[in-house]
Amino acid sequence: MDEFDLGRLTDFDFEELCKDLFEVVLGCPLEVFARGRDGGVDLRHIAPTSDGTTIIQCKHWVKSGRDALVRHLRKDELPKVERLVPDRYLVATTVDLTVASKDEIAEIFFGFVRSPGDIYGVHEIVALLRQHPAIVRRHLRLWLASSAVLGSLLNRDILLRSRALAHDIDESLRVFAPHPGQEQARRLLDGQHSCLIVGPPGAGKTTLAHVLLADHQAEGFTIIEATNRLNNVHRMWEDEEKQIFFVDDFVGQTTLDEGAARVANQELPRLLRMIRESSNKRLVLTSRNYLIKQAREHHERLDARKLDPYGCILDATTLPSEIRAEIFYNHVYFSGLDRRQRAQLAGPNVYQAIVGHRNYSPRLLEHAIAEIVELSAEEHQNVARTILQNFENPAHLWERLIEEVLEADELALVLTLYTANRSADHDRLREAWWAHLGPVATSDADRRFRRALRRLEPVIVRLDHDQVEFSNPSIVDFLHEHLARHPGLVGALVDSAVFLDQLVTIWTAASRRRTKALYAAVASQRDRLRDAVVRVHEGELLLGEYRDDQDAVDARFVVALGKPDASPELVAVGLGLLAELERFPPPRASALHEVTVDVAASPISAWRQEAEKLAELTYSEAIREVNDWDDIDQFVTIVNELMPLSRKVAAEGEKEIESQKLAISIEELEKWADEDHEADIDDDTLEQILDFMDTEFHDLDEEHNRARRYLDRESEPRASTPAPLLPKPVYRPHRADAMFSLFREK
Repeated sequence: MDEFDLGRLTDFDFEELCKDLFEVVLGCPLEVFARGRDGGVDLRHIAPTSDGTTIIQCKHWVKSGRDALVRHLRKDELPKVERLVPDRYLVATTVDLTVASKDEIAEIFFGFVRSPGDIYGVHEIVALLRQHPAIVRRHLRLWLASSAVLGSLLNRDILLRSRALAHDIDESLRVFAPHPGQEQARRLLDGQHSCLIVGPPGAGKTTLAHVLLADHQAEGFTIIEATNRLNNVHRMWEDEEKQIFFVDDFVGQTTLDEGAARVANQELPRLLRMIRESSNKRLVLTSRNYLIKQAREHHERLDARKLDPYGCILDATTLPSEIRAEIFYNHVYFSGLDRRQRAQLAGPNVYQAIVGHRNYSPRLLEHAIAEIVELSAEEHQNVARTILQNFENPAHLWERLIEEVLEADELALVLTLYTANRSADHDRLREAWWAHLGPVATSDADRRFRRALRRLEPVIVRLDHDQVEFSNPSIVDFLHEHLARHPGLVGALVDSAVFLDQLVTIWTAASRRRTKALYAAVASQRDRLRDAVVRVHEGELLLGEYRDDQDAVDARFVVALGKPDASPELVAVGLGLLAELERFPPPRASALHEVTVDVAASPISAWRQEAEKLAELTYSEAIREVNDWDDIDQFVTIVNELMPLSRKVAAEGEKEIESQKLAISIEELEKWADEDHEADIDDDTLEQILDFMDTEFHDLDEEHNRARRYLDRESEPRASTPAPLLPKPVYRPHRADAMFSLFREK
């Protein structure tokens, strides 16, 4: 019975499952009904001949026992059946029934139940499911059982956040409703082997990604979470293993992460090719739509022409009302709302107002319900009004909690966590939190910290082993605006910082924010930032996660603070950070390039004197990083900008560009010595290589001609893959009414 976890089904899921099963068992179509005043009907068949009416009563009572079910059937359902007078009456339940209890139920409905065989307990339901696997595949929450996902994840120590990811996938499967975006994403994974899910905040991008991961796990793929960085995929790649890689928010969570964007610009085209050519690899990426747009403005390899073939665009406001209603129903069903509160949402005029709201989004829905359950008992009198208020003013969701509900210790913890990069080390967060509060340390610091953390879980933060992070990126969205409105808080965070990366995070959030208000708030604290940098720069530990090229990020931050002037102490700090860039291994060439350009333009002469040395270090790293033709454009850009800064680069740069192009082109042409070779690069790249080699002397004429003939071939469409296993949703008239009627109080 472990194959099918019926407890994961909603009441309506169970009714639809019974409909599919009993249409096969009885050989006739069945109708699903909304609850009327009389009730008593879940599924019904009215025969066109004299066979009469068949009614099936569905009781999804996973947490109730046999005795409670029998009492309910005798007291509440028997009178309804006697009024309806069906020709045949069946009972289907998720309760474990014994032979004696089935006989007792058959006796209760004597004259309507033909035999105890018309009473189906959980074992009989499971037996039917085993006989009809096609029906099982139609019900996602039934066959994507949490036990399978959890088992797969937790047995793999290669996963960096396996327990948290397993929990998130489990929660996503509970509330997900099949929609057209799911079908599109699955087709992309089947055909291209990669899928980029793009949409506005709260549209359900990560939820859809979790469903795709669980679906592939059921097909034998190992789920690998690459934790926001594409370069982690290469580290965890196993050639012989079926793997599906997941990179959530791959260019940043709420603001563009330049480090992540640079990695994506360098790695993504190559990675997409590798995965497309591999039969046992899949890749799922997510990103907010505005961050992708920003990334494309600065990184040419992320342009629409290259990424759109992998794109799946989600927008909750364009989902059909039936799907939005099902998502809403699932959130309510699996929430902590009590029966009375659920009943408030049962009326069509109530749930339709929520489902049809212009600001409807699964994320707002989730957190509005969480607010009702966890933190706003005084508003329980009108659940629908609370949800609609949050839809009307999305900022209200976090504004009320952060500005009115949280106590001082909790607010300090939220603000301190904001200064971490994505997530914070538990013990260092406690240290930074205590510094932000400011009082002399007392013996109850640990107790206060644990209490604050406990009160913030799970609505605002979540704790995974020794890491603390916000439960949702929308909290960071709100805090950006909150700090922009309260510059004094920015100053307090700067003054109390104990780790350099706290200051870098504040500055980075401001400089990359889409609005100017946060930047103005942080820029107004420039003097305090300088003082804080001098105070904390010697510490080597980080509060948050390590950024790609952390040394380069730190150096750029301090150099930026040096405009228009800097104290001798800050100049010394800057020189120390620039010297650290020479340590092995140095940052990537693109990061070094940015630092070099900033240093060369700095008004601080002591820093400008380092520009030539940095330019030569960048040049050496850029040469080392040229591995294929896709790297040439970046190399050319770097060399051209470094030439005025270094005599060595000016003398060697152009020759080195031609040398790198020639070496890569020869390596590619040599592959065509094999008459059966097919290109493992895209046609545009091959075209550029062949055009370049037309002007170069080489003894690879035959290979060149073979590659040219391949390029001139008529493109043939890629063979289609089998139809996706996930079912196409079927919507019926009055489906939403039938769903929400289940919340009506009996």
